[in-house]
Amino acid sequence: MTSVPKVLILGAGFAGLGAARKLAKAPVDVVLVDRHDYHTFQPLLYQVATDILDPETVGHPVREYVDNQPNLRFVTAKVSGIDIAARNVTFEDWEDQTYDYLVVGLGARANFFGTPGADEHAFPLYTLNHAIRLKNHVLEQFEAAVKAPPPEAPEMMDVVIVGGGPTGVETAGAMADLLYVTMARDAPRYPIGNASITLVEHGDRLLRMFNESMSEYTKEALEERGVTVRLGESVAQIDQGSVTLGSGEVINAPTTVWGAGLTTSPLAASLSDDLQHGRVPVGPLLNLAEHPEVYVAGDLAWAKDARSGEVLPQLGSVALQAGEHIGRTIDRTLRKHKDPEPFHYIDKGSMATIGRGAAVGVIPPGLHLTGRPAFLTWGAVHLALLNGADSKTAALTNWFWTWMRHDRPSRVLIHPDEED
Repeated sequence: MTSVPKVLILGAGFAGLGAARKLAKAPVDVVLVDRHDYHTFQPLLYQVATDILDPETVGHPVREYVDNQPNLRFVTAKVSGIDIAARNVTFEDWEDQTYDYLVVGLGARANFFGTPGADEHAFPLYTLNHAIRLKNHVLEQFEAAVKAPPPEAPEMMDVVIVGGGPTGVETAGAMADLLYVTMARDAPRYPIGNASITLVEHGDRLLRMFNESMSEYTKEALEERGVTVRLGESVAQIDQGSVTLGSGEVINAPTTVWGAGLTTSPLAASLSDDLQHGRVPVGPLLNLAEHPEVYVAGDLAWAKDARSGEVLPQLGSVALQAGEHIGRTIDRTLRKHKDPEPFHYIDKGSMATIGRGAAVGVIPPGLHLTGRPAFLTWGAVHLALLNGADSKTAALTNWFWTWMRHDRPSRVLIHPDEED
């Protein structure tokens, strides 16, 4: 029996799944490994955190892909080490694995930039567990607020959001709709609508990937929804119940959401001695210069576009296209016996929601959208990108309900470890 090359893929994110799919016809044995048994659609995590979508809508079973791809095997395990010289990967809860080709798409994690108290008291929003944790915390705060004296209720719902990028802006807008409309209606005797939502951004404008007019539109749209936007402010410390700004001002809030940046996995150091901002430098084919059998994609990769030479951002769209390119490259080499081609990222646009009926978006070659047209376009694009007909149906149903009723269909607090 002739053995076939083994492709070991670490991470079932956009990059890992993209690579696995493109290897469906390749003469290889594909082993996909992730610590979770689901793929997370990260752009919609803030909707889980603010009770619009259920976690199952955003987390899609990885094993569903195995059913449709005979050469693919999926295993849940946590990577503990990578030895590229020995072509060996170790795991905390699985036996060592060797490989002929290695695809590393382990993603990133929240970067607190050494801010005191952030790791202990802030709520990052990068994984599905993060979103569920924030969702439960906000609902717990609400239940506590309606048992407190009415004058104290708004203070228990105060929120600070750190970071004026897409995560911060989208969370701020969704949180405003949740607090000022849904929760205010749920507890009419308590002035929940007087709670404060403060968005803190170190730079001089929001959503810097867009032009200045769209950044200004975003700021005005958030302020119309009751969000206080603080530009040019740094965060010096986060405590349980307060945020201290660089100016010394203290903002009292029991909930601090962190959306200010990402850092890569510690395993990046196993792949390169020359990390760039914690990311692994890769060549035009997205592999390592001294180990061409090792490919890196997604948030972990310091990759440059083959045409423009620009460093590619840590976006899901970049990760997906990079993973697909890696899969095609291996397939092109082994099955089609053709020379590989350098990676070129196709920018299909950027979008961000601000709240109900408000969004911003840029669609190449230069279409700029704001307001309801951007909001509807955003919905159509994300619905198309969601994995699985069940997730698409659930998302569309919940979005329609939220739009028509100005309600949150998933605001249920569940503690599975508690006895009834």
